[in-house]
Amino acid sequence: MEYSAGLDVSLRSCALCIVDARGAVAFERELAVDVVEITDCLASFSHPIARVGFEAGTMSQHLF
Repeated sequence: MEYSAGLDVSLRSCALCIVDARGAVAFERELAVDVVEITDCLASFSHPIARVGFEAGTMSQHLF
């Protein structure tokens, strides 16, 4: 099964949601806006993630 992750970034937190190919939520987490914390959380997911969607707002520029 293919999985996709989405990141919604605000000033101090980042909402992470991973869904499967049918759109069913497989994982949700609220994280600090910290690159290491976000990448560690994505890496800990037990299945490969095919793509990551990233909010394109002004709060996300420093993570890109």
